[in-house]
Amino acid sequence: MSYNKKTDFIFALISIAFFAIATPISIAIKNHYVSLESKKVEMVVANNISLVRSNFEASIFMDTFLADSLATLITIDPDAAFKKWDVVASQLLSKSQHVRNVTASPNNIITYIYPLEGNESALGIDLSRIPEQYKAIQLAKQKQHIYIDGPVNLVQGGQGLIARYPIYSDFPYNKAYWGTVSVVIDYNKLMTYSGIYDIFDAEVAIRNVTNTPKVLYGDIETFDNPDIQHFINLPYGRWQLAAKYKLSDSAHLTFIERTILSMALISVSLIYALFFLIYKNYKTIHKAAMQDELTHLPNRRYIKKLLKKMSTKKEGNSFFTLLSVDVNDFKLVNDNYGHDVGDRFLQFISIKLQENVRSTDTVARIGGDEFLVILNNIYLPEKVNSVTQSIKNKIESESFFHNNKEIKPSLSIGYAIYNDKNIDIETLITKADHAMYLNKNANAFSKTSI
Repeated sequence: MSYNKKTDFIFALISIAFFAIATPISIAIKNHYVSLESKKVEMVVANNISLVRSNFEASIFMDTFLADSLATLITIDPDAAFKKWDVVASQLLSKSQHVRNVTASPNNIITYIYPLEGNESALGIDLSRIPEQYKAIQLAKQKQHIYIDGPVNLVQGGQGLIARYPIYSDFPYNKAYWGTVSVVIDYNKLMTYSGIYDIFDAEVAIRNVTNTPKVLYGDIETFDNPDIQHFINLPYGRWQLAAKYKLSDSAHLTFIERTILSMALISVSLIYALFFLIYKNYKTIHKAAMQDELTHLPNRRYIKKLLKKMSTKKEGNSFFTLLSVDVNDFKLVNDNYGHDVGDRFLQFISIKLQENVRSTDTVARIGGDEFLVILNNIYLPEKVNSVTQSIKNKIESESFFHNNKEIKPSLSIGYAIYNDKNIDIETLITKADHAMYLNKNANAFSKTSI
């Protein structure tokens, strides 16, 4: 494996390891912060649920107190109460929060109602003929105490909670039943005021647990192992308020999760980009240190490092041949055509050398017009001579052209065989150079070929 491929492979492994580590760390950080934020959301929800309970209790107690006040007034002086019915009822209604109307029903027949406007359809109704409402009246009579019924569908439209207070004409004996006073609380206004509609991170439900359990709001499944549970105390009886966290649908937590993941992605990307730039910079510097700038071939430093590595292989049996190649009369090319042409001529020679060796061999420029070639696993003299002559013949058969002028290359090649004996690299290079100079001196170089 070449050095570049090896370093790229190592970088790829490090990159995989980096993302393999960064990904779970990012997820763990996200989960940690989402968990902390979830606890905050749960605390907010719990506080809001508690506030809902308080709002229900305060509002219902305040509004049902009107029934108690009106019942007391009618019990003490019914004639005066009904003579000034509109004045009395309006005064009481002005102090309420969510009361839509008040009624007085002698013998359970709605006879007096305030305000009359909008409630005309309820006037004269015999409540004993409406089973659901009559049942509530009977419970109020039985307990001789205020009783809250509903929510019920009202004759005049809408839904209401009805606070019923039984009245007796023989107070304090309470044997002679006169009728009932009712305060109708606007159910939707009460629910809105309580804040129950503003809870988005939990499933909330309310049920009446005073007599037969009845779900007033939400789903009955909410009461199975709820996360939060409160009892809403009423003037008589109580409701159960339950909630289950629904954080998976929380827009706030979704925003936090996406924000943290985005920040983690940006951070990981920036760190990796920095790491990648460092690696690219390292490769650039290393390439500059190990590569010939003109031909982009390995340079002297690289080839010596490679030769040292090849000569110290632990597995032994490392046989190769080192060729020393010199371009004959290269100075004449520079002198006759200029250094730019000389540089392009050297690039031409480097390309031809690479084309005429195997992919497992290595070609390097060590300076000027000198090249070194490593022939892997070729070490028999007759084979070396054959390869050397083939390289020389093929390159010298080529032509380099400049402004339609032909320049014929000529090479001198010497070699030194490494056969796993104790020989240092400098000695090997010196032997190859010496053989190359002998070859140069033996060649009859024709100046007309330049």
